[in-house]
Amino acid sequence: MRKNHSQRGFTLMELMVVIVIVAILAAVAVPLYLNYVNDARRTEARGAIGAIITAEQTWRQQHDTYTAADFVTDGRDDNLNCDLAEAAVNWDITVTVPTADGYTVTAVGKGTMVDAGTVTMTYSRTSGAVFSP
Repeated sequence: MRKNHSQRGFTLMELMVVIVIVAILAAVAVPLYLNYVNDARRTEARGAIGAIITAEQTWRQQHDTYTAADFVTDGRDDNLNCDLAEAAVNWDITVTVPTADGYTVTAVGKGTMVDAGTVTMTYSRTSGAVFSP
């Protein structure tokens, strides 16, 4: 049998090396991408919480205290003049533990946002807004 030297192509070993390199790159890139996506999702919650901070400050100017609020159902609350309908699609947002000095806002991811977890902001007049995570 005669070898035909005009045929060209990759050997099995070369293909296996390329597959291993691609697998290593994917193993590094996928977790970084997922963290990036979750950070972007948490940013949406923080933006909604920023709107609540403004609404709560307005409420305090008028009533000399903070108020509880629930944006879970439709993204709106009767006490605070704050429309969070877009954020309410992805987050259950509530304002709890209002005192004369502050309150706590909790945004819990729902649906595809469950992986983003929970964003909590505690506000006090002395220390301002403290977020976690």
